[in-house]
Amino acid sequence: MHKWRRSRAASLSMALVLSAGAVLAQEPPAMDQRIEPGSVEALKKMGEHLQSLQVFSLKATTSTEVVLNTDQKLEIGGVATYEVKRPDRLRIDLATDSVHGELVYDGKTLVYASPDQNVYAQVPAPATIKETLEEAAQKYDLSFPLADLFSWGTPDAPIGIVREGFFVGHAYVNGKETTHWAFRGPDQDAEIWIAKEGSPLPLKISLVEREDLTRPRITSVLEWAENATIADDVFAYKPGEGAEKIKFLNEEAKK
Repeated sequence: MHKWRRSRAASLSMALVLSAGAVLAQEPPAMDQRIEPGSVEALKKMGEHLQSLQVFSLKATTSTEVVLNTDQKLEIGGVATYEVKRPDRLRIDLATDSVHGELVYDGKTLVYASPDQNVYAQVPAPATIKETLEEAAQKYDLSFPLADLFSWGTPDAPIGIVREGFFVGHAYVNGKETTHWAFRGPDQDAEIWIAKEGSPLPLKISLVEREDLTRPRITSVLEWAENATIADDVFAYKPGEGAEKIKFLNEEAKK
C-alpha cells in the first residue's frame, strides 16, 4: 500500500527557497551517504509519537495539483478533518473544491457518505483503524489525505523503501519552528516538516508522484489537537432525512 503517498520531496539538486527569502543550494550527498542517519531517526521518532496518541483530532489543509489533458495544471484546495479514538473509532470529514465526503468507522462497520447527493454505503469493517483504511483503499478505492500516518511507528511504516533522505534546514509552519526533511522512494519524493519543540508531530507534508511525467504535487498543512475531547456519538453514523443506502460501485466485484 505504501508508496510515500502523503509525502514527497524535491529533487536533490534543486534550489530551495526558504521563507526568509534566502536561497539554499542543496548539494546531492555522496553515493554512499544518500541516507543521512538523522533523517531516518526523525521518521522513527515521529512514528513512535504518532502511535502513542490514543485520542486526537487533526485538521489537514490540502492543495492538490490536477493536470489536464492539455498539460495545464489546476490547483484543487481542500480540508480533511480526522477525529480518532484508537484502536477502533475514526471519523473523517473531507471537503474539497470538487468532493464532499464523510467516512465513519465504529469498530464494526465502515460508512462512506456523500452529503451533497444524500447517499451512503455501509460495509463490515476490520477491527482496527489501520486495517480499515487499508481495506477501504484496496476494496472500495477510497483514499484519504494522510491515511498512511496510521502506519508510522508500526512494522508497516515505509522506512525500508527510502532511497535518499537528508536534512534541508529549519522552517516555520503556522508560526512553529520545524525541521525540514527530504526523502526519495522508488517512485515518489517526500518532504516532511516536523515540529522542533514539543511533540515531534508532522506539521506539513508535501509529495510528488515521479511516475507521472507531469509531476503533480500534493501538500498538506496539519493542525493537531492531542488528547482531544471527542464524544462517542461522533462515530455513530446517522443518515440524514431521505438518505438513500447504496452499494459501492465495485462492492460485489471485490468480494
